[in-house]
Amino acid sequence: MMSLGLGSLSAPKAEVALGFRSGLLKRLGVAVGGAGGAAVVLGAYEILRTQPEKAFALLQAWGPAFLIALVAIFVVGRFLDGLNSTVRESFSIVAAGVQNSAEASGRTADALTRLAEQGGRQAEHVERLAIYAAQEFPQVYERFDRQDEALSELGKSVSAIRDFLCAKGEGNGNIGT
Repeated sequence: MMSLGLGSLSAPKAEVALGFRSGLLKRLGVAVGGAGGAAVVLGAYEILRTQPEKAFALLQAWGPAFLIALVAIFVVGRFLDGLNSTVRESFSIVAAGVQNSAEASGRTADALTRLAEQGGRQAEHVERLAIYAAQEFPQVYERFDRQDEALSELGKSVSAIRDFLCAKGEGNGNIGT
């Protein structure tokens, strides 16, 4: 029987794996970001503790732009983190859609396999009927030949009866009048 080989007991896999680099880079980024932030805070604390006059002079020299830049870096970092989670969720949704599509394709393949098997069984049945009919046709033709002979003999008998009746003068050649 014809088999498409597409049916399987396990569900098709449609996972989107970003690889070890994304996880490694994320951990590295968190570590470096946290270490960098801690280094800045500890450095600022150390300068304020040991040399408060130089710390205020440094703050005065850098001006408010330094604080604005720190706040901007923090805000942009939070925005990028939110963007990262949004992209991750989008990929998860796309992966779920691809997985659903793969499962639907698997179900379609199973249905097509069943249809092909059913069509194969029907073709075998039609083939058996054709073989049977081919075996029976000679007998049917023999019956037709016998019927033709019987009808021919019947026609001759009716013609003989008509001729007999016409010869006796009892009829005008029309039977049944």
